Amino acid sequence: MHRLRNLLAKLPERERERVKLAYWQALDDAISERDGKQRLQALVDQLDQGGFTAAARCLADDLDALVVHLRYPPRHRRRWRSTNLLERSLGEVKRRTKVMGRFPGEDSCLTLVWAVLDLLITHETNGIRFTELDRQRLNRVKYHEPEPIPEEVTAA
Repeated sequence: MHRLRNLLAKLPERERERVKLAYWQALDDAISERDGKQRLQALVDQLDQGGFTAAARCLADDLDALVVHLRYPPRHRRRWRSTNLLERSLGEVKRRTKVMGRFPGEDSCLTLVWAVLDLLITHETNGIRFTELDRQRLNRVKYHEPEPIPEEVTAA
């Protein structure tokens, strides 16, 4: 949302609604991270050709970060593309780390962060429901495994 606000601020009033719709359509219609990036790159090219170089540069600066949510299950994407849940989660991590003082190592810090994120993100009040297959996919993301594991393929 912040990137979109910055982008729209660099456009004349008459162009803002059109670009806003194109931006959300690019993200909503994307079927993968690569597809989303290509769609946003097409919008960058349109802006650049239309003479809105500053807006094009603003959008192009962060294409990878704008499509990260497309790695996750399709029914969760709209909820996760906002930073609100992340900001609340990081506030919770900060609250818990104040009590600890310092961590014995990087692994213990990452374990706490992952546990807090897992707890907050998977809590039903967030409107996100997880199946066992979804949990397997998240574990794959957590451990940077690019290919589905056999159990995940079997479950599908």
